[in-house]
Amino acid sequence: MLIIFDKDDTLVHSLDGRPANTLDEQVLIDGVVERCAQLRAEGHTLAIASNQGGAAFGYFSVADAHALVAQVAKAIGAQHYAVCVCHPHGSVPGAARESEYRKPNPGMLLYLMDALGFGAGDTIYVGDRDDDREAANRAGVRFAWAQEFFAQENLPG
Repeated sequence: MLIIFDKDDTLVHSLDGRPANTLDEQVLIDGVVERCAQLRAEGHTLAIASNQGGAAFGYFSVADAHALVAQVAKAIGAQHYAVCVCHPHGSVPGAARESEYRKPNPGMLLYLMDALGFGAGDTIYVGDRDDDREAANRAGVRFAWAQEFFAQENLPG
């Protein structure tokens, strides 16, 4: 099974209501690394799909957005990740737009399924926001709320 995770507030703590904008600010949520190690040991493939719209506002660069997600991907043993740096209200030219990859659109999930060779029936997306749930719905994959997913012993049915 392919398990795709959102990053912020699913794998990494937010800071006073905002996502981490630097590598030093990122702190993994307790139990995430252990749960992901268990999932990999059970034969599951892990990936991350993360909106990083801060790049569209100039809070960090596109390269920094990738570094933020890559750091977490490495920490949990994810095989691949996808990042969307676009935001329709952004101020950085080229990134200040809507994108088929920006959740709630399904582009990142579809890309990861294709890249890793999984179909919708063999994929679950784990997130913390309604946009995550909607992206899963649009991609035709199962969805799990992060808090519930990390609290349970087995994958949702």
